[in-house]
Amino acid sequence: MFRVVTLCVLACVASLTFAQASSPNLGSPSSPLQVVYVIDGSSLTTYNVNPQTLQPTEVGITSLPEWTYPDLATSPNGRILYLTAFQNISQQGERLYVFHTNSSGMPNGQPIESLSAKGVYSLQVDPTGKFLYVVQQGTGSNGYYPVAIIRAVIDPATGKLSQPTAVANYQLETGTVFCSLSIFGMNATGTSLYDAISCSYPHGGAEVTYNERTVDPQTGALGPDQQVLYWNNSSGGGQRVQFVKNLVFDFVVPNNYQQNVNELDIYALQPNLTNPLIQCTYSMLPACGTDGGTTHPSAEYVFMFDFLGGEQVTTEIEKVDLSSKQIVSTGSSIPYEVQQFSPDGSIAYAANDVNTALNIDIYGFNVANGQVTTGGSISVPSDLDSWFAVERR
Repeated sequence: MFRVVTLCVLACVASLTFAQASSPNLGSPSSPLQVVYVIDGSSLTTYNVNPQTLQPTEVGITSLPEWTYPDLATSPNGRILYLTAFQNISQQGERLYVFHTNSSGMPNGQPIESLSAKGVYSLQVDPTGKFLYVVQQGTGSNGYYPVAIIRAVIDPATGKLSQPTAVANYQLETGTVFCSLSIFGMNATGTSLYDAISCSYPHGGAEVTYNERTVDPQTGALGPDQQVLYWNNSSGGGQRVQFVKNLVFDFVVPNNYQQNVNELDIYALQPNLTNPLIQCTYSMLPACGTDGGTTHPSAEYVFMFDFLGGEQVTTEIEKVDLSSKQIVSTGSSIPYEVQQFSPDGSIAYAANDVNTALNIDIYGFNVANGQVTTGGSISVPSDLDSWFAVERR
């Protein structure tokens, strides 16, 4: 029995095991295999991307037992795949599946484990591969509802889950003000976990608190929340915040309609951030004042989005120079919005909307000089389909 206990709600998560696959080989080859998963309806299609030619190859299709609103995470070596999905758009019958993958990263036909997972989302496998963390939402009353971060132990031989335990508990507001919790990632050694508490208000306002928790590397237990960054905006602006390599990247959009007022603030990761290492406004670099963006896994570059009107977006690549406290242009760009990177940062994946379909355009990225190489493309049937870039070792 897979049992989850929160502070105010008891949820029993029963385990049902399908046909067993052989235990995965946990050894690591010299270089990782670049893999992209595309989920379209009940079909999960696996693609391998050649890191030299940047061309994708379709490996095969796995039929999923459930596929509505999917979320996916893999073990650090990519040999185990964890997937949550619902039976229908009414979010009924949510389950968590555990798959082994073959040498090409393709999930085996049948999951090795299937668990009822009501109210579960925000999957996070720790970098050591010992633990899986999820958020579980309970049923509310009197304007609040219980939420917990659940830690499950991962069997190192099979990837199966056991010993689920609530390692953090919350009571979050619902109603006119609705708040939600998400796991925001972990540091590279698995000794810190980041979470974000987001609250939405009427008329478009919002606030988010980003916290850091210590992680016991032996048990996976979490320490208390320690606030790192807080922002709120009652006028409908927003911020995109990312923690990358002990830095905090804060893409600030104070007003959705005013030109040249955005900024990018970069901080050293520590509690209660105040003074940024870099504060890039329009006067330093126009892209900081007009665009949103995302951070490269190296933390040495930011990919800034230039919204050209409608759905057209160009990505400009800028260098983060901590020594001079500047963001500087590399002159490189990608003609579409970069939405994901390979975990090692050598490949950038850009979303190119084609009517109601989607092309995932593939670009090589050279961290040494910031230059881009154009590669192939993966055609996705619908621009609403989910896709995930991972590595398998």
